[in-house]
Amino acid sequence: MVRLNLLLSSVVVAALAFAPVAFAEVTAPVSPVGSVISKMEADGLFNRRPNPPDINNIPVLASIVKAGAKLYYLGERSGLSGWFIVKDSQIQMIYVTADGQTALVGGMFTGAGDNVTGPQINALAETNKEVADLVNGSAKQQDDITKAGADAGGIASVPGSAPPTGKTLANTLPSATVSPGERLMQDLQAAAGVTLGHNDNAELLMVVAPECPHCKATWRELRESVSANRLQVKLIPITRLTSEETTAGALLLQSANPLEDWDKYVAGDKSVLSGKPDGVRVQAVMANSSLVDRWNIRSTPYLVYRAKDGRVKIVQGKPDRMAAVLSDLLK
Repeated sequence: MVRLNLLLSSVVVAALAFAPVAFAEVTAPVSPVGSVISKMEADGLFNRRPNPPDINNIPVLASIVKAGAKLYYLGERSGLSGWFIVKDSQIQMIYVTADGQTALVGGMFTGAGDNVTGPQINALAETNKEVADLVNGSAKQQDDITKAGADAGGIASVPGSAPPTGKTLANTLPSATVSPGERLMQDLQAAAGVTLGHNDNAELLMVVAPECPHCKATWRELRESVSANRLQVKLIPITRLTSEETTAGALLLQSANPLEDWDKYVAGDKSVLSGKPDGVRVQAVMANSSLVDRWNIRSTPYLVYRAKDGRVKIVQGKPDRMAAVLSDLLK
């Protein structure tokens, strides 16, 4: 049950939000979800309203149902009613104002960084097998990606699909055309990170654990292309080893000059990413860690990019031939 709760908490990160996810209560031996919900209710962060609003009286929700989606009520917070959307075996969250005229798509967080949506989803999953199965399905997707990479010399190709166009709400909803590779890219693009270099036409998403020697070695091979702005790298810090690693990742997120600080850190100067970080950034690193757990990512660095042919590619661990990756990526 603990594993499931961690996975469900991280779903929020994948839904157009990268704010923190951190619930110590999920490790409790008895009713972990119940303890989280009880605490959220006591703190005024969650209201399990017994009678949800009538969907038929909320035009935006009625149109979503008409488009073929299922809606599950999550609860109310700050006057916003939350709904969990399932469409084509994919998920999204939406919050609607009391008058039913305005909708916000994505996860909800308080100004203090408390995750509101995560516990709501956890409570829903305890009584809804479809929700739990959707989240656990991500682990199998990563197994498939891992096998594809092993069969292709380390670089796995995941079929991509064109992102939806236009600005209608319907285009923000889950769709069967969004492949696992596209969802992985969307999740990492939405995660907390820092962008090094500038080249919107050649971006590499890189999950890093600050203490990971392979992450540092990989960065050294990327540094020249980033410096020349031939390549843009988004570093997404996670924590795997120590509290110092969490601190380093959080301070990287709040750095005024992340490229310079990361360079110095990789070179061995740990002082540049030491000290007391902002609490929200600490929780953001934990949220990133939950995200990679949801995707069952087992090693760092973890590289994701869109190749010149439009396909999503992933590399787990330090690439054997960085030149091949750059050739595949750089326009």
